[in-house]
Formats: sequence, C-alpha cells, structure tokens
Amino acid sequence: MILAKRKKTIIFLSAVLTLMSFALSSCKDGELNEKQEQSSLPSYYDEEVNTENNQSEALSADDMLKSQALQAAVEDYMTDYDFSGAIVITVGGKTLCEYACGFADKSNATPNTVDTKIELGSITKQFTAAGIMMLQEQGKLSVGDTVDTYIPEYDFGSELTLENLLNMTSGIPDYLNSMIYLDAVDEIDMLEPVTFDDVLSFANSNGLSFVPGSQYKYSNTNYMMLGEIIARLSGVTYEKFIEDNILTPLGMTNTTMNMNKADAVGYLIDGSEGDGADTTYFGAAGEIASSARDLAKWLNGFTNLKVVNQQSFNSMLSDGGMGYGYGWFISDNGYYWHTGQSMACYTMDLIDIVNDVDVIVLSNVDDEAVGDICTDLYNVAMDTVVY
Repeated sequence: MILAKRKKTIIFLSAVLTLMSFALSSCKDGELNEKQEQSSLPSYYDEEVNTENNQSEALSADDMLKSQALQAAVEDYMTDYDFSGAIVITVGGKTLCEYACGFADKSNATPNTVDTKIELGSITKQFTAAGIMMLQEQGKLSVGDTVDTYIPEYDFGSELTLENLLNMTSGIPDYLNSMIYLDAVDEIDMLEPVTFDDVLSFANSNGLSFVPGSQYKYSNTNYMMLGEIIARLSGVTYEKFIEDNILTPLGMTNTTMNMNKADAVGYLIDGSEGDGADTTYFGAAGEIASSARDLAKWLNGFTNLKVVNQQSFNSMLSDGGMGYGYGWFISDNGYYWHTGQSMACYTMDLIDIVNDVDVIVLSNVDDEAVGDICTDLYNVAMDTVVY
C-alpha cells in the first residue's frame, strides 16, 4: 500500500461531469449503454471467449447458474458504491463474475471494461517476490543471503537479508513516500525519471529505523532493492525478467511494466485528475499496470504453481509473526491479499487457496473503499456459490 499526501488540483468540466454522472447512475440502475453492458456481463454468454479467459473448459450448466447468481449478487451489492473500475471473481479457476463501471477517461467518455489497464500499485510486489523465488529455485540466490552480497554499495547491507526485504522487516525507510511528499510541496518533480542510484543514495543517507528482523514496517524501498537484485542476477532489466518469466508464459498480453502506459486515467476522490509520476519512481514496488481479466490469469497461475514451485509458494504465504509474507498480507480469515495505491488509483486482489476463490477489484479512483469492496465481495462469493 502506498500512502502519501497529494496535491488536489480541482478541474471542473461540466460536460464531462454530466457524462460521468450518467455512467455511474447507469451502473447502479443496470441501465448500461452497449459498451458498458458488454464489460459487465459474465463471459459464459460465449463459450469460446469463456474458454480463453478462464484458462479452463467452458462453464457447465451448474456453473452457469452459479455465475448468474453471483453476477446478480455483485451487481446488487455495488449499487451502494459510486465505483469506477473493474471486478473479476473466479471460483475453482472459472470466471463466475465480471463487472465494470465508470469511465477510464472522463474527457473522452471512454468506459472502463475488464480489459482496461489500470495502475496496480503495490500488487506489483507479488510479481517481484515471485521473481526472487524463481532465482532461488535456479540456485542464483538464497533469501537468507545478506543484501550486501548483491548490492555491495549499500552501506547497511551486511545487517539484513533478502528475507528482511521480502517480509518488510528490514528497517529501511520508504523512498517512494518520501518522494511523493517532496513532490507535493514542490521540492521535486516526479514526472522526471529516477534511477536506482537515487534510491540507494536515499537508503544510505537514512540508515535503518530498527534492528532488521525485530519489527515490521512497510517500505517500498525493500522491493526497489529486490528489483535491482533481480536485474543484476538475471542480466536483464527487472521489467524484462518479469515479462519473460511471468507475463508471457501466463498469456498476460494486456499488462505493461510501465504504469505510464495504463489505459485508465487516475482520478482523486473529489473527481479531479490525479498528479502523475514517472514509472521509475514506483519500479519493482508498484509500476505494473494490468486489467482485471489479466490479473485473474496471474492469480490462477500463481495458485496453480505455474509461476513458482510448491516450496516457494508456501514460503511466500508464510507468516513469520508479522502478518506479511513475501508480497502478500496474511489474513486471520483464511485468505491472502494485497492492496495497491498509485498516485490516483486504488486496487486489491485476494486469494483463498482452500476454497479456490480469487477476487480482483481495480479502480482508477483513489478510493480506499476498494479494500472493503474486495473483502465484502469475497464474502458474497462464499455465501452465494461456495457454501
């Protein structure tokens, strides 16, 4: 989760706001225009499309009934929210609900769909953690290695391990949130790119907040360092490694490693357009942009061991007592999750590996209600089609 102060630039476009009001009202009332209706209908209406999207056989008659029930329950629940974004829910590896609402770009009245690329923010960390585990499986590193083994220029690298970076117990201060604050008070311009040397200089100058391993404190710097380690050990950029080893094998063709290439414009909760930032500020901690439908492929591949092996999978979802694994928060309610927040988008994905339920909620509005929506829809799915 990326938290920060933001500049609130109020932009009033009366014609656009009129269109937005119509779109949100339509989503609530079920009176959707043609494009929005296509985006909110579950894919069982077309068996060929369904097979491709679910990466499984077409829905059975029983699953179609479950899908209809879940779709209706989700649409009923969403009437309480002025939501802009896309939702996908899968059960048993099959997509039982797809829902999209609002505008990806209000200025052009472009509707959101389940294929709209939205900035993921910190959900990116799941991919970064998986990349590290892939390198461990290849024998190129161990999560027990100290960070100075791979980044000798980091002054405090001998005091912490890769695992401390992965599970947020390193004590390294947060570079990204510090930069967002400096941008908000006009001391820097986040539209200008940065390099790992900038991150490293910040980390060396700010020391450690506590003895590594003794506490948990969320810091994006941890994953920026992990991204650099992936690049150094693989011989390609972090972005290229994730593309070649995760996105391409899983068929995630509607995903980009550059958040600046997202389809959706990010908006603040007051309706104004959010401030931008160059993708390099987020890097391996939050730079991926993807669609709800593509992210379902990621969760399916991850939970079915198409990305990492069983041992790595178990490690990523293990709680060392701090409530955070490797790129995943661990819930007492039996599921694993992560939120994401960019400059003006809010996202969350959730997996229940026992009941095989995945929920994805991506919004191009910086609205923390996404967290409640995601967990509530998980409960809706459990009540409607699992129990």
